[in-house]
Amino acid sequence: MIELYLKTNEVKKLDLISEIDTDAKDLFNIRIIDFTDCMLKEIAEKFGIDTAIFYQKEDIEISSHYLKSQDQLSFNFSIPKYNSDTLFKEEEIFVIIKKEVVFYFLSSNIDKDFVNLTKTRYDFTSINFSSHLEHFVFQIGIISDYYADLTEIISRRIKRFYENILNSKHYDEKDLDLIMILNFNNLLIKESISNFQRILHLLIQNKFELKTITTKINLELDDIAVISDHIQFNFERLDDLEDNINSKIDLEQNKIFRTLTIITVCISLPTLIAGIYGMNFKNMPELNWKFGYPSAVGLMIISFIIALIYFKMRKWIK
Repeated sequence: MIELYLKTNEVKKLDLISEIDTDAKDLFNIRIIDFTDCMLKEIAEKFGIDTAIFYQKEDIEISSHYLKSQDQLSFNFSIPKYNSDTLFKEEEIFVIIKKEVVFYFLSSNIDKDFVNLTKTRYDFTSINFSSHLEHFVFQIGIISDYYADLTEIISRRIKRFYENILNSKHYDEKDLDLIMILNFNNLLIKESISNFQRILHLLIQNKFELKTITTKINLELDDIAVISDHIQFNFERLDDLEDNINSKIDLEQNKIFRTLTIITVCISLPTLIAGIYGMNFKNMPELNWKFGYPSAVGLMIISFIIALIYFKMRKWIK
């Protein structure tokens, strides 16, 4: 799907690249959702844009994700795709600015998440954008809001999980697995927002004619810094939660070992007595004694009771 954002505050939806009017004076934003290689090649030929940024997304260096030439600026970054049950998935966003037109290349999944999760209450048709850069900065704000929404979702899940753990007396591997999932999702947000910050810092280095553009980007950087603090808080909460669960699991294991120790000691003394009188040596006077058997059984019972009393005095048994 192709969306055209016009200076008249209209949004047109098209199906084919060939339907786009390259001579339109009121066009300042083109959003291509769920694009293909064929569509990418077609729009590159139609508008004369360089698509090298699309083939460097696997590189780590920021120079591979932010390319600037005399007449074109292009960059890309990944954002986590929200998933309510399992791990987040990274999706790429590509942005190209050329000849007062901003091109966005998104997957269909990202666009759906923006609609469902972003708390932005603005309506494109109710805001007057005087330039493509104003609309571009507005889009940056939406991305910041998206990061904030994801971070808030993770924070709520961690707090809810924290309460459940505090109120529960039973823990298993699923709890630790959930911590790993939350940690991974939080890490994806942190990595994504870090790359996004680097790109915004590079954008500020451009000398925009409108000073308000730089001001707005700086404001978004301030918002992202606050989000980063919350991401760090989430890591700390998860670390505390993992330590808490591990400590309680260790306590449960200690109780099990203590019980096994009590059982072993209580049984070992009667077993020792039974073993001695089960040797059947010739010179064992107790074998011919009339009260030998009941005395041995009584001694085993007494040794068992003495062991229980000992552990009771040590407060190992309640």
